[in-house]
Amino acid sequence: MAKKNKHRFLKFTLLSVLSYHSGRYVFAHPHILNDLKQTFKDTMNSLQEFSKAVTNLQSSTTKLQDAVKASQPTFEAIQKDVEHFQYKLQPRLTKINELTQDIDNQINKISTVNTKK
Repeated sequence: MAKKNKHRFLKFTLLSVLSYHSGRYVFAHPHILNDLKQTFKDTMNSLQEFSKAVTNLQSSTTKLQDAVKASQPTFEAIQKDVEHFQYKLQPRLTKINELTQDIDNQINKISTVNTKK
């Protein structure tokens, strides 16, 4: 039991000494309090600015979603036109590929005939 009281006294003494020296330092250096006060104000201002930025982001996101919904019919119409164009273009591309292949074959035949001579 005496040992427990001894530790209490040591803790109290240590904390008292630390408190005394800390208080003395703070009163001798008031700029620490001013710096702490300014830091707190800056933090509060930053939080307010962050809150405004979040609100603006939410507003912009909502506007963007509305714009995407409004433009959806246009996107679908463009996609339909592109698919129609590809459908119309496919036979022509097939014909062009056939002609290209035919020309390549003829060039190869001419090349082989010239190399044999």
